[in-house]
Amino acid sequence: MATAKSTFEMQEVFIKHLKQMVPSNVSLVDDIADLLKISNDSAYRRLRNETELSLDETYKICKHYRISVDSVFSNKGDSVTCNYIKLTDSADNFESYLTSLLTQLTRLQKSEDAKIIYAAEEIPIFHSFYSKELAAFKLFYWQRSVLNIPEYQTKKFDWDSIPERQLQLAQDIHETYLQVPSTEIWTTETIQTTIKQIEYYFESGAFKDKEDSITVLQELKKMMQAINRYAEHENKNEHHKSLVTPFSLYNSDLVIGTNCIYITVNGTAYSYISFNTLNSLTTGNQQFCEEIEHWMKNLIKKSTLISSIAEKQRFQFFSKAYKAIDLCIERIKNY
Repeated sequence: MATAKSTFEMQEVFIKHLKQMVPSNVSLVDDIADLLKISNDSAYRRLRNETELSLDETYKICKHYRISVDSVFSNKGDSVTCNYIKLTDSADNFESYLTSLLTQLTRLQKSEDAKIIYAAEEIPIFHSFYSKELAAFKLFYWQRSVLNIPEYQTKKFDWDSIPERQLQLAQDIHETYLQVPSTEIWTTETIQTTIKQIEYYFESGAFKDKEDSITVLQELKKMMQAINRYAEHENKNEHHKSLVTPFSLYNSDLVIGTNCIYITVNGTAYSYISFNTLNSLTTGNQQFCEEIEHWMKNLIKKSTLISSIAEKQRFQFFSKAYKAIDLCIERIKNY
C-alpha cells in the first residue's frame, strides 16, 4: 500500500503540472480521452488520481503537451533536461517545427494570463512572418542556408519557392503572436541580420530577379513600421481596435548574445534558448527559468523603454532601422 500511495503522490504532482499547461477554456478530459483512446470517464479517473497512469500513457501525454519530466520532478541540482525538434535535412521536419510553434502559440493565446518576454539578438521569428513576401524569403533562407535541405541547394529564390502550406503556417503564427501579450528587448543591431541575409543573397545571385530583393527589403521596412505602431500604442492587436494585446519594446545598449524567450502561463514558467540560428532548446525547469527571469529583468533595467510615451527615443530607434534598410535598397539598385 505504501508503494501505491507514493506512486499516486507522484501522479498528483504530474497532473497538477499538466493542468497548469492547458488553457482554462480547453477540455483536458476530452483531450486526454482522445489522446489515450479511452472513455471520458476513464480520463476523469486518471485526472482525479483514482486510476494510475501507465508509463506508456505518461509518455504520450508528455510528448503531446511537450512536457519535460525534468520540469515536473527535477527542479533541483545542476542538470536541466530540454526538448527540441530535429530540423536538419528535411523540409518535413521544418514543417513540423512550424506546426509545433503554432500549437504552442495557440495555447498561449487561449490562456488568460500568458505573457512572453523576448530578448532579440535578431528579429523575432514571429515578426519575420509579417507578410507573405517577407515570410517566403525567410523560410527560403533558413531551409537553403541554415538547414541545408537538399532540394533547396540548387534553387534560386522566387515567389513560388515555398510551399503554400508553409506560408499559411507562417501567416497563422504571426497572427496568433499578435494576440499574446509580450515584451521585446531589441538592440540597434537586431535588424541587421536580416538586411545582411537579403544583401548576401542578392550579391551571390540567389535571387532570380533583382527586383525581388528590393521587394523583400520594402516588406522588411513595412514590418518595422508596424512594430513602431505597436510600440506607440502599446498594442499589437491593431486589426481589432476593440481588443488590446499589451506590447512593450525596449532598446538595449548591451549585446544580447542570443535569442532567448521567457514565457509565463498558468503560474508556470518556460524558457527557450536559441541554437543553430533557428532552433531552440526548451525547458520548464523552474530553477533554470528563475535564472532566465533574473537575467531578463536585469537586461530590462539597463535598457530604454521606447514604447508608449517615449516618442523621441522611439523615433531615433526606428529612424536608424529605416535608414539601414533604405541604404541597402540603394546599394542593390546601384549594383
